[in-house]
Amino acid sequence: MPEFCPDGYIPILQAIARAAERWFAEQTHKFEKAMQSQAEREPEGHIEQAVRAFSGPQYPEEFRQIAIETVLRMRDLLHRGELTAYYFDNYGLHRVPRDFWATAEADDVFEAGVFWPFGRRGRVLEPGPNYRLFLQQLELDRLLRAEPAEKRSLPRSKIPELVAALRELGGNRQAQYEALCELPRFREFKVTRADFREAARHLPRKGGRKSRQ
Repeated sequence: MPEFCPDGYIPILQAIARAAERWFAEQTHKFEKAMQSQAEREPEGHIEQAVRAFSGPQYPEEFRQIAIETVLRMRDLLHRGELTAYYFDNYGLHRVPRDFWATAEADDVFEAGVFWPFGRRGRVLEPGPNYRLFLQQLELDRLLRAEPAEKRSLPRSKIPELVAALRELGGNRQAQYEALCELPRFREFKVTRADFREAARHLPRKGGRKSRQ
């Protein structure tokens, strides 16, 4: 049975995945493709649940590094007060103090996805109560929109579209390149100068040399 999530909130593990997809778009896209076949066999292998598994030995170092960098970046945002983490208990909604994120107690909270308000051990050395952590959906969306996103490399399959678009653009090469990068269909990709030159090679040359008699 799926775990309950209050309306307007997002579990912190899913928030980490959302942030990773925004900040490391190209790398996470590769990871999602690699996980597709496994996800068909194991329904729990979605990207939001896989973030926790990035530290496992079965995943390449590249993806473990994405997880580490995403967690450190989000932890810094929480410590600076640009994001706030919340938990619910029988008395209602509570905020996790921002200073908590600078302590050693916070080191593996992201991986666990829960918060121990009275510490890992209670007063009689028994495990203390813990509660699932959430972020506010609107707050996270606003922050991710404001944070610069890493663009994905242009797939080779998009080169014909680049050529077609280039045929419609006037001006000099610099103006054409800048206009291509701003077209809505290419805005999510990182169109490099090499991509532009490859597309330009498919265009007919204007004029041309006269043949020698």
